[in-house]
Amino acid sequence: MDLCLVKMRVLFKCFLKRFLRKRNSKVVEVSEGTEKPKMSVILDAIDLEREYSPSRWSIRFPTALEVLQNHVKHVTTASEEATNNIPHKLEIEYGSTPGQKLDILGTDLPNDAPILVYIHGGYWQELSREISRYPASPLHKCKVKTIVIGYDLCPTATLAEIVSQTAKAAKFVFEYAEKMGSKGIYFAGHSAGAHLVAKLLSNADFFENTPGAIRLQGAFLVSGIYDLRELVHTSVNDAVQLPNEWAIPLSPQFDDYTHLQGRRIRLYILAGQHDSPTFKKQSREFYEILHNTCLMQNMYLEIKDGMDHFDIVECFSNDDSYLKNLLVHDIRKHLN
Repeated sequence: MDLCLVKMRVLFKCFLKRFLRKRNSKVVEVSEGTEKPKMSVILDAIDLEREYSPSRWSIRFPTALEVLQNHVKHVTTASEEATNNIPHKLEIEYGSTPGQKLDILGTDLPNDAPILVYIHGGYWQELSREISRYPASPLHKCKVKTIVIGYDLCPTATLAEIVSQTAKAAKFVFEYAEKMGSKGIYFAGHSAGAHLVAKLLSNADFFENTPGAIRLQGAFLVSGIYDLRELVHTSVNDAVQLPNEWAIPLSPQFDDYTHLQGRRIRLYILAGQHDSPTFKKQSREFYEILHNTCLMQNMYLEIKDGMDHFDIVECFSNDDSYLKNLLVHDIRKHLN
């Protein structure tokens, strides 16, 4: 328990540092002898910071910091409960660096049990695999295994490296599922995790050449970010350090998904009513690209009433939540 408290304190400090940096970014200093920036430029910068700060849009708490603190507390507690009560195998290495590990929860379930693979958010620089096991408890009761993927965080790793690590982890999962004879695999990603799942889905060569990839049934992209062009101009990029020229290549919005047409994969693109307008717009535009340009079928877009960027995924720890129910419904419809 002491170790968990230490982790939470560290996460709170990270969140507080980013929050204060964003708040202070509203002040624009002009050195003597330089031309004063136009007010429109200053306002644009402030708007971008707010649009890409999900905690500022929640109405559940008085301050953004309280939103973040509550989220960390919730997912930490629920993850500890899952770890303590579900048979598991933790810290399975899929790569050589410290972050390249994954957890399997539900090792007591039948070999052919369906699998949910979960990838956490945190703008590729925060949160962890250890506190992202929270979907496992309600899914275990429904005979679904949960695999939680970890990855190295920015700035230790570049975003391109994290995308590559996600593919390595997915390869491990598909090979594991093939060996076990799993009925089917689903991926779910939240925020930056949704970005990583979307990048994985766009990798046609990966799905063509990976044993077990045919077992992929669907994906849940929750409050994701799919176009990085604006993000590079916010304080989020202080740690990510993404060059402008890499914004488009690493944005799912500009990828090709036509190879998924024949696989009949179901895609659920979700966001919260109290996500920022930009996050909701990105979900809608990503849906439209897949539906209209890539001609994807079996797609669903929903902006969930009353939910924000955080409780939309926190609910995954509840026995009766829309995320769990969506997954179980899909399993019962297509795998049983």
